[in-house]
Amino acid sequence: MTEPLETELYLSSEKDELFEKGPWPKPFAFNAEVVKVFDNMVSRSVPLYREVIAGAVHWTRAYYQSKTRIIDVGCSTGTFLELLGRFLKQPAILVGIDNSPDMLDKAREKLAQVESIHQIELICESAENCSFENSSVVVMNYTLQFLSLPQRQKLLLAIYQGLVPGGLLFMSEKIRSGCPQFQETITRHYEAFKTKNGYAQNEIERKKEALENVLIPLSEAEQLQMLKQSGFEYIESLIKLHNFVSFVALKSD
Repeated sequence: MTEPLETELYLSSEKDELFEKGPWPKPFAFNAEVVKVFDNMVSRSVPLYREVIAGAVHWTRAYYQSKTRIIDVGCSTGTFLELLGRFLKQPAILVGIDNSPDMLDKAREKLAQVESIHQIELICESAENCSFENSSVVVMNYTLQFLSLPQRQKLLLAIYQGLVPGGLLFMSEKIRSGCPQFQETITRHYEAFKTKNGYAQNEIERKKEALENVLIPLSEAEQLQMLKQSGFEYIESLIKLHNFVSFVALKSD
């Protein structure tokens, strides 16, 4: 039986009020200003965020192979790696990749408490320039959506090629519906979710404007097709609410 994760995530940032008043980041970028409030922002903006992180830990523990690497692509402030480090029983090589130095500074602080158990590597680089060799699990939550379409396919192929046989990709993305009517309904419910979490309508609109042409979502079918084209034989849609979905994709033995 899988051990339950009965713990809170290490979310360290101050309250997100970036889009409340005055000038705001436009276009949206993961700069020092955003990093300060990122943990609060993502936990209030992404449906089932805590469940996704806990799910990524469960799947990682199930598919990790000894003497291989676990890589978090777009690791941000290290929330997933920190939780994994607490619950992975055997020592492992935990690799975080992010192109924001400010994000990695936060991640370094969080991971200090697990570095006595695990080997920690934090890489400040664009994911498409990194190697995924000798990895048994790659986690990529809400990262691919910020890349151009050619970069996305190239990165997924590199991940597939770098995974050892039996290796797993756990990937979460914002998606859009292929049906305009459904998309309108989904957007309405998603914005209600953000309102419930304390965001005012002007904050929601301002952030939407800042993300325009920065975060470009695909449909779920398009995401599945990209994974298949990269070589993954078995793919499941694992967690889904509103316009966010998590997939698991397996590289066969």
